[in-house]
Amino acid sequence: MSETAMSNPYAHPFGTTVDRDALSQRLLAAGGWEAKSRLLVQLARDLPPLPDADKVDANRVSGCESTVWLVTRWEGGKLQVAADSDSRVIKGLLTLLLTAYHNQDAATIQQFALEAWLTELGLVRFLSASRGNGVRAIARRIVSESQQPHG
Repeated sequence: MSETAMSNPYAHPFGTTVDRDALSQRLLAAGGWEAKSRLLVQLARDLPPLPDADKVDANRVSGCESTVWLVTRWEGGKLQVAADSDSRVIKGLLTLLLTAYHNQDAATIQQFALEAWLTELGLVRFLSASRGNGVRAIARRIVSESQQPHG
């Protein structure tokens, strides 16, 4: 991982060089849950960890069984999203959410049909209730952040 990514948790490829369509194609080609899970865990390795200073209660996402931290900022009219988790599988699922939401404008974030996308990818049937609820809680938090006033 580059020094820039280590010092800047927003400097990850998800939602920029790794886009939603490309990731969708890779997941659809992966087949069953084991192959999809393996791919997500591999992608999670490219997600830089959040600095310890960002791993505070104010940044924790409620509704997740695992610990998940989420930080956002606006840059050029687009929401920059960085996230981390203490769970490898959840960190892999974070890469999915980041391809959908990172570096997007508010309207795109608010109109994105997450459930339909997860169903299309064949992930809904493989997610446990707690993981599914966690993914939805993270997405709700990102959508909520996109609705906040920004300059």
